[in-house]
Order: sequence, then C-alpha cells, then structure tokens
Amino acid sequence: MFNLASLITFKKMFPVEKRLLKLSREYLRYQMRLVVYKKQIQCLSDYLVANPIWQPIFQNDIYRINTLLNKFCDKRFNGTERLKAIMQNFSLAEQFLPVDKVHVLLEKEKVLLAKLTDELDLYLNLNRVDPLEGFFSLNIVDQQKNRIYDASFTFLSPNKLLIASIQGPNHEQAQLAVRNATKALHGVRPMFMLVNVFKIFASQLGCELIGIPHKYEAKYRWNDSKDLLFNYDEFWQENDAQYHDKYWQLPSQIERKPLEEIASKKRSMYRKRYEMFDALEQQMKDFLMK
Repeated sequence: MFNLASLITFKKMFPVEKRLLKLSREYLRYQMRLVVYKKQIQCLSDYLVANPIWQPIFQNDIYRINTLLNKFCDKRFNGTERLKAIMQNFSLAEQFLPVDKVHVLLEKEKVLLAKLTDELDLYLNLNRVDPLEGFFSLNIVDQQKNRIYDASFTFLSPNKLLIASIQGPNHEQAQLAVRNATKALHGVRPMFMLVNVFKIFASQLGCELIGIPHKYEAKYRWNDSKDLLFNYDEFWQENDAQYHDKYWQLPSQIERKPLEEIASKKRSMYRKRYEMFDALEQQMKDFLMK
C-alpha cells in the first residue's frame, strides 16, 4: 500500500546541501513541519492511494512534498489550502489532459506539445525548475534541447489556469539565445510567446487564464534586489491583464492587427507570426484530442 509519509526522509529532502548551519536550520524546520502538517500529509497520501496515477510525482522526487510543507504557487495559501490546491490540480489535469499523454509525461517528465518553428519546440513538462512554483510547466527549447524560456502553472478549481512563474535562461549566452529565439518567433519575445501559448492552451481547455501577483509568487522575497527581481505585476499589465479577485486576469484571445494596418515592410513578419499561431492552435487541438 502506498504511504506518502514513509517516503519522507530528511536526506531525501536535502540531498545536496553541505552547509552545516543551513542543514541544522532546515532539519529543525523539517521536523516542525512534519508535526504541523501531519494531517495534511495523511490526506494527500489517501488521495494518492485513490488516484494512483499521480504517485510517481512523489515516488520519483520526494522533495516535491515541500509543495505541501512549505509553499505551492501562491504564498497566501496555508497548509489546508495548499493541500486542496494540489489535489485540485491533479484532478483537473486528469480531467483536461488525455490519459495517454499524462502517462508519457509522468514517465518521461516531458512530452512534445507543438513545434513552434523549424528551430524551436514547445514542451509540456513536470516542472524541473522548482515544484514550489507548480508541478507542471511549459517551455520553449531549441533543436539542441537547450532551454530558452520556462513558465510553470497549476490548475485551480473550478476551471482556472494559474501561471505561477516565468523564467528565462541563466548562462553566458542567455541574451544571444533570447535574441535568436525572438527572430525565430517572427519578432515575438519568448516570454511573451509563452503567454500567447497559455492563451491558446487555456482557451482549448475552457479555462480562465490568470497570473500570480508579484508579492505572492512562491519565490518572492521582500529583500531581493529590485534591479534583479522580475516584476510580475508589470509583466501582466504589459499583457493587458486586469487585477480582479486576487489574481491578474489575462485576456483569452491573442491580439491580431489587420495586415493592411501594418507597415508594408513588416507585413511578411506578421503574416508568418499569425500562421505560427494558427499552426500552434491546431497542434494543441490534436494533442488534447481524447
């Protein structure tokens, strides 16, 4: 019988941490959380027994239990709300996604969602950046499988899709990679392309698309440098979002200018961009077909 509590050990939760002071501090927090959230751990374990398709999420990486013990997508969630959000996410994913695609996702931790261009692919993943920001992510990769941009998300009841984080590359060639991707995407910057992807994805699923407020993003820290911190509130507003009912409400449609209103020298680029959106929409329909 599956027992989530039996999988949780401190060594598995912090396998690479070597700093003794931090280890001691985390060990005390870990022990306290096991006591405080004992009921929630048992409830999640019972849910996974009843819904065994999702057991590999934790069997393959028990660190993911921190989504229950620590934070999950929205820092405002308390322990009971995190438990509810995690179970809702899995239940809605099982409702929205074809079961064969879910099995591939859980086995491979990624599944090809669409080809955006000859140079760039779009994947649906088990989030490999940080599960605290959501168990699932969409990302754009190049033909060498280099990550260009990631965005994590979760499903919220009854029919919401919450974009919980957006993260670009972090290496010496990051700016070049983003610049090349923007050119390949016919002038759409990758971070904005992911929002367009989510618009199509949410529309296909019949979901309301929402974005996380800046101060409630899972990794937000008040003392982070303003020069380094990505501001989600500003980004959602750049995407014409309106703040309502605790989240940024994003429009469901991709804005398209009539070609005759576009300068002649840019019409070819926009035409290819719109063709890319149309092809993406059809590929998503095919992917989600049950």
